[in-house]
Order: sequence, then C-alpha cells, then structure tokens
Amino acid sequence: MQSQVYLSMPDVTDPSRRAVSRLILTVTASQHLAALEGFRDLVRTVRQDTGAAS
Repeated sequence: MQSQVYLSMPDVTDPSRRAVSRLILTVTASQHLAALEGFRDLVRTVRQDTGAAS
C-alpha cells in the first residue's frame, strides 16, 4: 500500500515560483494503519529551509 502527500511551498526569494515535494509511505497492507500515524507526524515536520540560522 502507498500513501502519498504533495507539499507545495513558495520560493522565499520569488513568490511567483513554487517547489513541490512528494513524500511517500510504502508498506504492506498489514503495516499500513500502524505506520500511518508516524507518516503523518513526519509530514507535519517538513518545513521550508529559509537559509536563516536557527
């Protein structure tokens, strides 16, 4: 089974341009429910790198 998420983010220097990232979870059917929450947690952590120091 697969779950996919496409994330679209604006370019920090040119907002008329966008970057699209695709995140994919591939597991067996029996693993899907157990792995899905972790995949959702991972997707929530994806952020744009602005180049600024944290």
